[in-house]
Amino acid sequence: MDIVQIEGSIKEYEWGNTSFIPALLGIPADETSKAELWFGTHPSGDATVVETGEKLSVFLKNDSQHWFGSEHLECFSNELPLLLKVLAIAKPLSIQVHPTQAQAQAGWAWEEHIRKRLPQALWNYKDENRKAEVIYALTPITAMCGFRPLSEIVPVLQMLLPQGYGKYFSYLDSEAEKPDALLSRLFEQLYTMDKKDLGELIVEYIASLKSHEELPTTTGDGRFVQSKGIVLSSYVSYPQDPGLFCPFLLNVVHLLPGEALYLQPRTLHAYVLGDGIELMSASDNVLRGGLTNKKVDVKELIKIVEVEGKDVEKVPMVRGSSGRLHLLTPTEEFHLMVLEPGEYHIKDRRSIELLLVTEGTATFISGSEKHVLKKGSCHVVAASLASYTLQVEGRLFIADVPR
Repeated sequence: MDIVQIEGSIKEYEWGNTSFIPALLGIPADETSKAELWFGTHPSGDATVVETGEKLSVFLKNDSQHWFGSEHLECFSNELPLLLKVLAIAKPLSIQVHPTQAQAQAGWAWEEHIRKRLPQALWNYKDENRKAEVIYALTPITAMCGFRPLSEIVPVLQMLLPQGYGKYFSYLDSEAEKPDALLSRLFEQLYTMDKKDLGELIVEYIASLKSHEELPTTTGDGRFVQSKGIVLSSYVSYPQDPGLFCPFLLNVVHLLPGEALYLQPRTLHAYVLGDGIELMSASDNVLRGGLTNKKVDVKELIKIVEVEGKDVEKVPMVRGSSGRLHLLTPTEEFHLMVLEPGEYHIKDRRSIELLLVTEGTATFISGSEKHVLKKGSCHVVAASLASYTLQVEGRLFIADVPR
């Protein structure tokens, strides 16, 4: 057996879309918010092997040499270091940041006593793994990602806080400190400010936003949300949250279908609207930074986040010798490829692969063996299979572990 189908784990978070994932899977929509569809072995959402009914983690470990191969076992043991997801976003996720490997290991060890007496919702660290991620847009996506340069932030704060800027943030005009040091000070100040002062500042901020009619809430074509729109929609649910300032502190990025964004650990970010394929390290470590009812540990957030004002670049892509489109991400544990309509002869393989069909169908051919992969289905291909052919009529994604 070289290929098996897996059934993913659906996550019904309140920010999710009610229709996108059901349409992908060909199941009835039931008006619940189906936000994420997980394909992997993470304990929070271990996939199920359709042919055997086993959890994927158990299935792979029962024949790890066949499914993972020797190189993988030397580097990652018999663990799958990646997690493939479908995201369906109807409203902004919480602002968040993910740790590096060293930060995750230190945090996991530090919280050992917490895990024995508190529910998982109150942990900062769910595992010992770092969390990097890439998102590929299936529909237009709006995201916030990393801090803007301070030179772009100051004029906006001066405009939107005509009273509050002079009272709280005039130090930002200093030329004695480096811009990123001032930006770090600003971020920490907003998140540690007295609640009364923060409340008054937010009142002025929201009133100014509403009065500046020249600031748009969406792009002209309505496909993307702008900073003002993110703030005003979030204010309804989180009227006292310092995260309300983040849409003007962070870069707001618009991804057209077929574009992708890479988020390295320590990057403050939030997805706002749209549907996409997300591939990440096999981790569920999330330090939240606002616009949420879940735990926000400000001290740990400030320790983990990297405050560096810079522009954001979208993920470069190259077409390989087999014709597959490769997303170039600096990651050891995952690699994403896109296959458009056509025939692909895939050889010289040494990695386990996850194949996910998002449009149409694909035919998998290996020797005399042939499988039709339907829309919404995900299959695992063993590393020990030397080669195979894919005939794609639609769109298919391959997630593997870089050599």
